[in-house]
Order: sequence, then structure tokens, then C-alpha cells
Amino acid sequence: MADNKIKKSIDAQYANDASPLIAKLNNIYKAITITKNSKGNPHIDPTGQGRIAAYIPALNQSPEKPTYFKHAQTGSMFNVPDETGIVILVFFADHASTVDAFWFATSTDSVDIAAGGVKGNPHIDGSGIGEGAFEGVAVQKVLKTAEDAEKNGEELPNSSNNKTLGDQGTLNDDLRGPTSTSPLRDAGYNQHSKVYGMKTSGGSSITIDDGSVADDGTLHPEQIKITTSSGAGITLDGGNDLIHVINSSGSGWVEIGASGEVMVYAEGSLNMRTQKDFNLRADKNINLEAGENINIHSFGTTKVNTDKELHLRSNGNQFLQSEAGMNINVGVNCVVTTGSLLHLNGPLAPTSELILTSDMPDIEELESIKLKKTIVSELPTHEPFIRPHSKKLTTSVFAQSKAKGT
Repeated sequence: MADNKIKKSIDAQYANDASPLIAKLNNIYKAITITKNSKGNPHIDPTGQGRIAAYIPALNQSPEKPTYFKHAQTGSMFNVPDETGIVILVFFADHASTVDAFWFATSTDSVDIAAGGVKGNPHIDGSGIGEGAFEGVAVQKVLKTAEDAEKNGEELPNSSNNKTLGDQGTLNDDLRGPTSTSPLRDAGYNQHSKVYGMKTSGGSSITIDDGSVADDGTLHPEQIKITTSSGAGITLDGGNDLIHVINSSGSGWVEIGASGEVMVYAEGSLNMRTQKDFNLRADKNINLEAGENINIHSFGTTKVNTDKELHLRSNGNQFLQSEAGMNINVGVNCVVTTGSLLHLNGPLAPTSELILTSDMPDIEELESIKLKKTIVSELPTHEPFIRPHSKKLTTSVFAQSKAKGT
């Protein structure tokens, strides 16, 4: 049955070669993509080659009888439009046969291939974006055509990135959040475009922006950005010399700054492990602070040495306990002061509390074992690591909507 469908499709395209229009197929044409027919059924390449359906208005082709075009891609880069109405440039190879139909580019009439579009005046629509912590912050606008570059910000629709960046907390951050990157941005300044990149129909993008200076002096940073449709992203900023990695909700991020500072934020736990030595040194101070408790445990000897004074202070009781002997050696004087009584060898002193331990799953030589009596609450292991916070595998909202035919 499938073979008959493929044969009919190929026969239909060969039949097109008998058309008087075949003599005109030696040019490059604009074609318009079509994803569904008038009955709402999707146009899927019956040969399974991933060709896209489009019709050529200049040849009076009908959307109901589109031509299927292969992608004449450059190297391994690809960016296949999967929405109706995208303008693509097409040609016919060899003997101008419609079977050898190729598309190789989208025209400037299509959705911008870069991330986000341009920034414009905020539009309060009840979603909360532009209000509260982001009151007065310019939101992103969608820039689709060359004509849009000439429009006032209020005339352009808001980008769906606004809510994502608002939830993430980067809506008012021009370096880590909204971007002006677009192949049409510099056209408004009578400059050649300094932007390269690609963007999927679902919203994931890779952009390379050499930056520019607008006529009014506005600076557009030099950046490479990798962004998913959900908002997770990596920013490499050359002019401001920073690297920033963040998840879509903003609950975890890492940044390397221009002065060499490294900052890590985790809304959840931060877990590190090495099977060898873990060396930590600061040429100045090390400051440790916990909102609750600090627990230190070693399976061997614990040593604390200082070349100067050692201060131990507690606003509550102090407990010092040894299950074996205790030795106190003082080089000069030993001064003991108490606000009340000093008891030696009685009454019985309270014992100190033990740090609770447990056995945790571990991996050794790709075999599952248990790490005994550890105080850590989460233990990273060699892969395959059983992640305690892992979620059920999912995909983008865009992909799910396409699977449902919406």
C-alpha cells in the first residue's frame, strides 16, 4: 500500500514534466510552503525523504497540488521551515525536472532566523510582564519582515519570550536576557547585517552576533547565544567578556565574569564529588556559612592547623567528646575561666551528638554498590547516575502541539 502511494507521487511529479511550464524551470523562484491541504490533512513527503511541500505563484501553481522540494543544504547545516506561508527560494536541477526540485533558502519575508526579534515599548496585557520587578522594562517584539524594521515598537507583536524571561528573572538584563539579534536589525541603521544564525520553528536558536552601534548610540553586544525554545541558554559575550549558562526557570545558573569571578547559583542542592583528592585554596579568605547546620565527617583522621590563633566560639553549649583518650598539651599557660562551678570528674557530662549517616547508591567499575555510612544527602556517581530529581522524559510544547496536529 505504501509502495503504491510513493509510486503515485513520483508518477504525478513526472507528469508535471509534460507541462508547457517545464521550459520555464531554469530560473530561481519564490515558493510558498504549505503544510496542510484544504481538508486539513498534512502534506507529508510520501517518499520519506523529508521534502517540504510548496507552490510557486509565478508558475500559477495551486496550493492543492504543491511540488515537493528537497533541501539543498550547505554542509551539515539545516533549518527546515515547517509552517505554512514561509517564502523559500527554489530551483530545478539537471533537466529542469520537477522530480529534481530543491529549496535552498528562506527569503527576508520569512520569520527571522535569529533569537527573539527586537526590543520595543512594554505592553501590559495582564500576564504580569512589565509589572512588578519589571515595571517599565522594554519587552521583546517579533520582527518578521524588512518593513517591520521601520515600525514603531508598539506596532509590533510581543514575543512569547517575554513570559519565559520574566519567569527566569532576566527580562531586564540586556546581556543575559532579551536580545536584539536579528538579521534585519542593522538595516534600520543603514549598515550591513552583522548577525548569523538559525532558528527552528519551535523557537530553539543558535546565533552569532558581531554587535553593532545604532544611530542613537544604542550598543548591541557581541554575542554567541544557544537558546532552547523553553528558555534554557548559553551566552558567550566577547565585548563584555562573560560566559553565562542558565536553565529555563532561572533556578540554576553558572557565570564566568570579566574579572575572572566564577559564580554558581542553585535553587536546589549543589553536589560535587571526586574519587581522588579535592583541593580548595583561597589566597585570601574562605567563608563558610549555612542557614542551618554545618556537618564535617571523615573516615580517617581530621586535622585543623593554623599558623596563628584558633578561635572556637558558640552562643550555646559546647560539647567535646572522645570515645578513647584525650590529650591536652599547652606550651605556655593554661587558663580556664567559668562563670559558675568547674567540675572535674563529675557529675557525668552530657554527650555530643553524632552526625547521622546512611548508605547511598554508588557505581564502581559500572557495577552498583553501596557507599556505607556517608553523611551526604545526595551522592553524584559515575554514569549511569540515578538522579534523585530527574523528571519524566518530555519534549517541547511546540513538538507536542505538532504531534496533535494543532
